[in-house]
Amino acid sequence: MSGILYEVEDRTAIITLNRPEKLNSYTEEMVDDLYDVCQKFMKDNDVWTAILTGAGNRAFCAGHDLTSVVASEGQYNEHDSPTFWYGEFEIYKPIIAAVNGYAYGGGCSMALSCDIRIASENAVFGYPQPKYGAMSIGGHQRLPKTIPPGIAMEFMLTGRNITADEAERWGMVNKVVPQDALMDEARAMAELINQNAPLAVQHTKEAVLKGLRTPDVREGIVNAKLISYRLQTSRDTQEGLAAFMEKRKPEWEGR
Repeated sequence: MSGILYEVEDRTAIITLNRPEKLNSYTEEMVDDLYDVCQKFMKDNDVWTAILTGAGNRAFCAGHDLTSVVASEGQYNEHDSPTFWYGEFEIYKPIIAAVNGYAYGGGCSMALSCDIRIASENAVFGYPQPKYGAMSIGGHQRLPKTIPPGIAMEFMLTGRNITADEAERWGMVNKVVPQDALMDEARAMAELINQNAPLAVQHTKEAVLKGLRTPDVREGIVNAKLISYRLQTSRDTQEGLAAFMEKRKPEWEGR
């Protein structure tokens, strides 16, 4: 059974962490497979958005599989393939996290690295590593940039769980829905995004991510202008302008 499932519905890729018997915790092999899937998603011009979720109804992803991570003398194996949740590469196509259950450690960072997070009512977030004498690799970068730093520090130092309601209160998730409505809600969000020009969406995400790393607003605007100039040469931009003038619905190509 593959640890990562990939399927396309219309213009949306459904990426599923498929290890429900282990709460979808990831192994080194799954990290490699997920990298390959991300590359496939990034390069396919006919796929505009993605939904990332976990198999089953108990967990989104419980992080590293500790039985496969601990090597010797308490050290952790480093995976060979780069990951988007550690920021080792960026994906400018929108990714929606459909968080169905536990999102711990690396699984929480994986959810936080997505652009939009929709959680089921039984979703639980957290960085429990200090309880096992370890520390998060990505959480100390992801969580304080998502919620107030003092609240993030509390969660990370205590290792306590963050319920779906708390996550929504602090802005960690966009919406909390019943579990049986989770994927429908994620698909609806993807469809709403897909109504827009895909290249405009991707360039917008690129500008947002680069702007978040730029402390000076003026520098961020300069970077956004350069990104916008690149977008203006696309066929989609020309189609959008033509459709506006002709008062018709645009037909996007993603090119």
